[in-house]
Amino acid sequence: MFITLFQVDTYAQFDEYERKAGMINTFAKFVNWPSQAFKEDNSLVLGILGDDPFGDVIDNMFRNRYVKGRVWKIKRAQTIKELKGSHIVFISKGFTSSQVKSFLEEIYDRNNSFVLTIGDNIPNFCKNGGIINLTPNGLYTLNLYSANTAQLTIDVKLLNLASDIIPYDPD
Repeated sequence: MFITLFQVDTYAQFDEYERKAGMINTFAKFVNWPSQAFKEDNSLVLGILGDDPFGDVIDNMFRNRYVKGRVWKIKRAQTIKELKGSHIVFISKGFTSSQVKSFLEEIYDRNNSFVLTIGDNIPNFCKNGGIINLTPNGLYTLNLYSANTAQLTIDVKLLNLASDIIPYDPD
């Protein structure tokens, strides 16, 4: 009798940024923005700040996809000002801690910013006010206090899957 011990790991079939793109799409399904966050059109805008680690993977994955009836639109930039109107801002690796903190302050300094910030495995991202920080192994930390401050509602399903939750102001 021959028994195969080989098991296909579907998670391993995708590279890190394919997984992270999929996670961003999933996060968008389980975050609720206030209606006033959608002023200009009916799209959900993802802004990628810094060097784009996704390449065309995220464009191909999000093309013709809808989240809650909204089509994806992707912007890429080196400054927060260029990402004005984004509902989600993904902050890439490569910035100093003080730059990241400054970006987060710039995003959340305005009242009613309604922006879901996602860090790419950035040290102290959530402690500095970011909402979700992704790790290379598919886990994430979630700052519930920052989400509430941004007037975003996080579905309990996302809370249950977070590896760590910051429920209060870390300062």
